[in-house]
Amino acid sequence: MSTSSILLVEDHAGFADALLRVLNTDKNLTVVAVVESAEKALEQISDLKVDLVLSDVSLPQMNGINLVGELHKKYPTLPCVVLSGHLSAEYARRAMDAGARGYVIKDNPIGILEGIRHVLKGEIYMSEELSDSPLLGPPTAAAGLTGA
Repeated sequence: MSTSSILLVEDHAGFADALLRVLNTDKNLTVVAVVESAEKALEQISDLKVDLVLSDVSLPQMNGINLVGELHKKYPTLPCVVLSGHLSAEYARRAMDAGARGYVIKDNPIGILEGIRHVLKGEIYMSEELSDSPLLGPPTAAAGLTGA
């Protein structure tokens, strides 16, 4: 697997630093930029070569789900993973409806890495904490299973 570049959208500097340490444990992942808002992500994305956008759901002004929707319209093949502290099937469903290909929970570093890896392989990924939720539809949205 070649190195994949990531744009991280996270407004909490301390969490962004901790997440960078986690992501840097995988030699195949490189974070090319960290921005603290959806607006900055939209401004800078065209100047960056990224293979994946990892965005927090809770951002100032425009939220991460709306960011994913905007990115999906402009760059339909760019995979996005939503990072959330919300263990909520409703948030996950909204993120996937907006075009996200993954939804990962912030307090599960292994799940974040696993989700990124699955999405980079073209799969749909849902954190295992949410994979049994009836709001998310058929089991194809479950952790590690491929989907459209």
